Amino acid sequence: MRISFLVFLIGLLFTSIAATAQILPPPDPKEDEVAIGNPGLAPFKWAGMLVVSLSHNEVGTCTGQFIAPNVVLTAGHCVRNIAENPAGPWPDLTSAGTFWLQYQNRSGIPFRILCAETNPLWALPQNYAQLSAADQNAALNKAFEHDYAMLLVDGTSPTGFMPHETDWKGKYTRAVRIGYPADILDATVIQKAPGIVFSSDAIPMAGSPNIIGQWGPVVDATEGMSGGAWVVHPDPREAKGNNVLIAVSSFVAVGKKGKVIYPGASFAAYLKAVEFDPLLISVRNGCR
Repeated sequence: MRISFLVFLIGLLFTSIAATAQILPPPDPKEDEVAIGNPGLAPFKWAGMLVVSLSHNEVGTCTGQFIAPNVVLTAGHCVRNIAENPAGPWPDLTSAGTFWLQYQNRSGIPFRILCAETNPLWALPQNYAQLSAADQNAALNKAFEHDYAMLLVDGTSPTGFMPHETDWKGKYTRAVRIGYPADILDATVIQKAPGIVFSSDAIPMAGSPNIIGQWGPVVDATEGMSGGAWVVHPDPREAKGNNVLIAVSSFVAVGKKGKVIYPGASFAAYLKAVEFDPLLISVRNGCR
């Protein structure tokens, strides 16, 4: 059995996304459809599927992409799913994980994972189990501001790597999410889902100042997109400023009955250099 990861977080303290209609530009009608990506072209050529063995008959899948010659960026919960399993244990990706670059139609270029490291702030308090439901939710909100991880793999990407940018607030209003959504063609091909990008600077998000959102017309690009890049200026032409990663997919918000609150909206941690750069240095040095 395959499980495609994307956290469905309950009870987040967001204001209504309907308010974005008065603050952000409307979605571009030319971008209103999910589209299959060509794994031989940018930005898709730097992406792939992370496959993690969870048991003898169960695997989990996420999306990831090279951001350095031998470093893959993905979601933190793809490495340590503290939202569903706060105390662990979590799979050891050095033995249970494989990253498949340019995965398409059940084939790709495999890389063994040498080490994996999450953002140190992707964590919950030690007394999490003893907290009230409201305090647990607040702790999760705080952790999701840091939901990303990096993997050191056993080779160099033959396709190069995706440029990235941190601390970009106020610069971009649109991005496409890329990844392998389970509900579209059974996650066998990479997809892109366009939309407008917003942050707490535009839409007040109580308790989550460093969570950003992407909102578009595609409502079924959810599970399996975890860890997939949010790309600004996607273009097969690899000119400077094109195909820049600004976030990786983290979660969608659901109500207490499991219904998605904001169809078409996905959320991610805002990447800050003060956290991102030391993690990249550590992973490039063997997660030390």
